[in-house]
Amino acid sequence: MKIMARIKDIAKLANVSPSTVSNVIHGRKNKLSPELYEKVQRILEEEHYVTHRGAQMLTKQGSRLIALILAYSRAEEESIVQDPFVSSIIGAVQSALQKEGYFLLLYANPDVELCTKITLEWNVEGIILLGAKREGYYYLRSLNSVPVVTIDTIFFPEDHSYVNVGLEDYQGALEMTRYLLSKGHEKIAFLSLMDGMDVLRKDAIDNIRYQGYLQAYEEKNLAADRSLCRNLSYDGKIRQKQYREFYQEGFWGCTALFFTADIMALEMMSFCMDQGLKVPEDISIAGYDGIFAAKRARPRLCTICQDSTEKGRRAVTELLFLLKEEQDIGTCKKDIRLPVFLEEGSSVQALRERQPSPGLQLHLQKESEHRDREKFLEEV
Repeated sequence: MKIMARIKDIAKLANVSPSTVSNVIHGRKNKLSPELYEKVQRILEEEHYVTHRGAQMLTKQGSRLIALILAYSRAEEESIVQDPFVSSIIGAVQSALQKEGYFLLLYANPDVELCTKITLEWNVEGIILLGAKREGYYYLRSLNSVPVVTIDTIFFPEDHSYVNVGLEDYQGALEMTRYLLSKGHEKIAFLSLMDGMDVLRKDAIDNIRYQGYLQAYEEKNLAADRSLCRNLSYDGKIRQKQYREFYQEGFWGCTALFFTADIMALEMMSFCMDQGLKVPEDISIAGYDGIFAAKRARPRLCTICQDSTEKGRRAVTELLFLLKEEQDIGTCKKDIRLPVFLEEGSSVQALRERQPSPGLQLHLQKESEHRDREKFLEEV
């Protein structure tokens, strides 16, 4: 078995010093003549020299490492990597970086201070930040001299020096709510993955989507019932308990449920099946994201689709542009909004066509009898 060449072996073959070989390995063309640079490069290729990447990372010559930081608050509850949307972003980023000769450092933690420490320790050349709030981005930027591109971070009009890749979130929710209303559903629940936080906080994506939901009602001259905006837990087991509570409350009289993530809509479809309910005959369900599993579900989920892989690829493109052009991100203010589109699916049915199953009718009858009994006992 052939032993891999070392720097001193290459230096001997080229009749140059080890430092000259190192200059070629690190691409320092300005320190050598073109002829000498080409000569050493050719010998490196002939000898199949492999860079000791670990040692290179400890230098300031460039690690070729790009960090993808998953700063979601729910990272501590369950592995965020298992989320279909997040995993598709990871795959797209890794593939795009690999084509350009970069390596991916993946780190998931809601603690931005710790994330910053990791990026500094590993001498990364750039950072893609997914799931972070704007204050987390600015904190990381304040301690890092490398370019940072965010995905799905909400910035304010007065903010500066950022590059963000997001979606037409407002338009997507507007289109879905318009669609549900056109099907005769006037009582639509808006279900968000905010885990107790205020969905109306300005830096939340679901706030942007909620505004689209409200606008669709306004266009129809209808008053949206704001009590139907509900938060769901990051913890899957707790969400199952919440779904049961919603069911026991008769879904508050709603005929359609609009979830801000497909994964929750699919969970609810499965829950309804376990209760003997039919979708969409008993309840219409809609989602947001257009994940692969939504297309395979039966009934097929009605959802707002996005190209999550394009989101990952675009983030890499923007980051590498900043790196290669040596652009100062302090001069940039770029909020990229990728398009979305409605996939009708079959989990939503026009209200006029709705024929609730005996299971739901029996449940509603029992709930009505229970309320009547409670009222009687109170009067007695």
